[in-house]
Amino acid sequence: METLSFNTHFENNSYSNKDVLSAFRENPEKNLSIHQGMSVKEISEIVSEKIITVVKEQFEATKIQYENKAKK
Repeated sequence: METLSFNTHFENNSYSNKDVLSAFRENPEKNLSIHQGMSVKEISEIVSEKIITVVKEQFEATKIQYENKAKK
């Protein structure tokens, strides 16, 4: 059963709460889940990141298929 909470100020999932030094890491931590109370910008960044990931995976799969055809 899911819980619906209107007290979103207790759970602030904004980017301001993240580790500042994570921007300098090779693989920065990214929040890939959408929560109630997020801004449109935060949601669009998450959706964009997921779409880019899917496109990269499809590109790599197509690249492997093309390379396999070229070897034959």
